[in-house]
Amino acid sequence: KLSYIGTDNRAGGRLAGEYMVKALGGQGKVAIIRGILGVSSHEERVAGFKEAISQAPGIQIVTIQPANSERATALTVMENILTSNPSLNGVFVTSDQMALGAIEGIAAQQMTGKLIVVGFDAGKEAVRAVKAGAINAVIAQYPSNMGKRAVEAAIKAIKGEPVEKVIDTGTALVTKDNADQFLQ
Repeated sequence: KLSYIGTDNRAGGRLAGEYMVKALGGQGKVAIIRGILGVSSHEERVAGFKEAISQAPGIQIVTIQPANSERATALTVMENILTSNPSLNGVFVTSDQMALGAIEGIAAQQMTGKLIVVGFDAGKEAVRAVKAGAINAVIAQYPSNMGKRAVEAAIKAIKGEPVEKVIDTGTALVTKDNADQFLQ
């Protein structure tokens, strides 16, 4: 492997955690719904989120549950989390599809708007959910940057020029305030 070109998932997780801390005013109970155990992108997102949350001693992570990056599974997991933790204040979900399932679970419990929901990926459907207020924020990745930077690195490698070992293609926080620019 010449280089890793892509999202710094830990930094994205930290961005999500920082948003959660601010949105909850440093106090509350949160859950994490994550992808398949052992998948590095999800491991890093969770680690970054926990790093940020650790800066707010008033926030407690009450559970971390896998939903295998599946929307339907996340719906069920979210309903179960809410049943076990009726005073939950927020949830971080490590992919858009699971975040979309989680908001369906929240809606099924008549709790829409009562929890802070933060997802990851910023696909169009999730960004529309942010704009509609069903999801508070998502962390955006930049797939076009991944492709562009990969081609640039390949050209450098072909020319025998040095290539950085890690090339971060960036993340951004998407909220109602900037959702429109991610829908273009």
